[in-house]
Amino acid sequence: MCRLTLLASGHLVGFRLEYCDADSLRNLYQEIFAREEYFFECNTRTPVIFDCGANIGLATVFFKWLYPESTVIAFEADPTTFAILQRNIDLNGLVNVSAHNVALWDNNDIIPFFVIDNQPGSLLMSTNANRTHGREIKVDARRLSEYVTTPVDLLKLDVEGAERRVICDLLQSGKMSLVRRMILEYHHHIPGDAAGLGSFLTLLEQSGWNYQLHSYFFPPAEKDVFQDVMIYAYR
Repeated sequence: MCRLTLLASGHLVGFRLEYCDADSLRNLYQEIFAREEYFFECNTRTPVIFDCGANIGLATVFFKWLYPESTVIAFEADPTTFAILQRNIDLNGLVNVSAHNVALWDNNDIIPFFVIDNQPGSLLMSTNANRTHGREIKVDARRLSEYVTTPVDLLKLDVEGAERRVICDLLQSGKMSLVRRMILEYHHHIPGDAAGLGSFLTLLEQSGWNYQLHSYFFPPAEKDVFQDVMIYAYR
């Protein structure tokens, strides 16, 4: 376990955080708080939000700041990072927040998960070996559909290459009908993997979803380079 570092209270709109990797924290802060990539408007003060790929919990904190009366269900596969996520939930006294130490998948199993030893909490941790080329550990995998029992106002999905499996599980189980809005981070051109963004968007379209796309990428004409693509899906 890495040594936990405590941020000064109030640095993030009154919340305190523990973290391992300063670079990962900086990237998360820019993505979630500075650029507000997970901002969404809802017609209720008590939305149900699924934070899939929660890491240390910065998006969970953002959602509770945005909607203090929300219910947030968070998922994180890596045991070390999950311990920090749970600590941040407890440290801030977040109510109606639960966390699950599982990888989201299309079946229940124990699967390989790849971590970087010298970068605990890395944003590159993945079930896909091509994403990190890191050390393999074994983690519990669960179908997200088993947790979806009531309407979900927002499904935030950032699972480093497993997004197609998770979406297919929701569609095949019929639980997608309970999801009202999604913010998906699609991982395009993972080294060694075939391009699949077009077929993924087609999957959404054929299931009745519309979407907006957003991505930061430079230079824009570069070929075969990894790219995070934000998909804001709605019906």
